[in-house]
Amino acid sequence: MTPNDFKSGMRRLAAGVSLVTVATAEGRHGLIATAVTSLSAEPPSLLICVNASASIHEHLRGAPAFCINVLSRSQQAVAERFAQPRDRHTRFELGDWTELETGSPALRGAQVSFDCRPAQTVSFGTHTIFIGEVVAVTDWSSPADPLLYHEGRFQALPRSEPA
Repeated sequence: MTPNDFKSGMRRLAAGVSLVTVATAEGRHGLIATAVTSLSAEPPSLLICVNASASIHEHLRGAPAFCINVLSRSQQAVAERFAQPRDRHTRFELGDWTELETGSPALRGAQVSFDCRPAQTVSFGTHTIFIGEVVAVTDWSSPADPLLYHEGRFQALPRSEPA
């Protein structure tokens, strides 16, 4: 088993696309993530897995709060901007941003934004698992088509008729 074998297999796992954001004294930072999942309803909590080499990693480690914005199909351009390592200073120029109660940046029009306070971190291999206790949920819009990541690119589900 090699890391490339593992990565090749994981490319087959379609995942929702989230934008993790944090505000620090140095500014706003963001990361496109597919390793986001619910953890518990009591207390309401989510976890995100972040590579220790990611530019946001240390900002998350020291932040008092972070936001997980679940992106919709219409926000693919925002996802593409944040997925690129270049032009980090212009990432927040695209999209309609606001500040949540905790001070975390939230993307208006996302399917939903989870305002979180860090509860625990766990280091494993090349990544850190950040567990956040959800302090507020903002539902920005009516249900929208989710943005997915599969086979190394952003995709959307085929449109279907409502049941």
